[in-house]
Amino acid sequence: MAQKMDASSASKGTKEAAGSVKGFLILSRIPFLSPGLAALVTGVVIALDGGFHPEWGLVGMSIGGMALIMLATYYFNEYYDYEGDVINRSYIAFSGGSRALPDNMVDRPIAKVAGFSAVAILAAIAVIYLMFYFEDYPLLLPLALFGAFCGVFYSHPPFQWAYQGIGEIIIGGCYGVLALTSGYYLVSGVFETDMILVAIPASLSVFCVIVANEFPDYDADKAVSKMNLVVRLGVKNGSKVYVVAMLLIYPMMVASILVGISVWIAVVSLPVLLLSVVAVVQTLRGGYAVPKSQMTISGATLFVNLLSSLLFIPVVLLW
Repeated sequence: MAQKMDASSASKGTKEAAGSVKGFLILSRIPFLSPGLAALVTGVVIALDGGFHPEWGLVGMSIGGMALIMLATYYFNEYYDYEGDVINRSYIAFSGGSRALPDNMVDRPIAKVAGFSAVAILAAIAVIYLMFYFEDYPLLLPLALFGAFCGVFYSHPPFQWAYQGIGEIIIGGCYGVLALTSGYYLVSGVFETDMILVAIPASLSVFCVIVANEFPDYDADKAVSKMNLVVRLGVKNGSKVYVVAMLLIYPMMVASILVGISVWIAVVSLPVLLLSVVAVVQTLRGGYAVPKSQMTISGATLFVNLLSSLLFIPVVLLW
């Protein structure tokens, strides 16, 4: 009998451990590391195509460092958004956080510990960078510090950008312009201002991703005084801002021709235009208030974000 109980207890412990690992992976929101990493890698590839020779160790450290900044951002966001996520009953697959904390997959304090752990590992990487790469790539330190500052305090007090109505703009800038220009710099050693124009579509689309995901969360965010852009403007006015930003993405991709990107970008990026139109039409029809349409809007916007960076890669490599 005792042996059966021991076996049962062991089995239960194994299942709990497996559940904890799965819960932590869900908490980490791994798929949502893709927007920032896509922009960073795009900058790296454009620099490589320009004939620059990279320090691959620095490239790897930078990719890992950016992933850690985003992970810290997500962990702290999960921790401080907990009250709103608990009462949120209108979330969709793209909104309402990972659901790992309100669904009791992970204890809430673990999210905060994970956030500080990501920052600690990031600091260790920074020390290695200072020892071996700072002299040749001095601007990478302030760029990384700025990104970390914006990410950590997206939800963490005292700034809590996400609660002030400016988090969408800050993260849009970090996941787009900052990421892509940093990617170019860490290969070339040159801060190329032309890359800002190339990166603007990614920034616009990240901004739109966040706004689109705020539509289904509106009631919960308002209830806990999370004064993001949609809560401040109202869903209807927020949707107008979203529409304008989405309609600017394709023209800004085409505008990159002005800084030397091949005219083929206008053709290759047509899927961005198509998906943007789909999302905009759904929004103008009031889809921001309909769960099924919210899924279409958020999903299309996320794909637009990834393509608004990654489609530059085949263009610079082939033409």
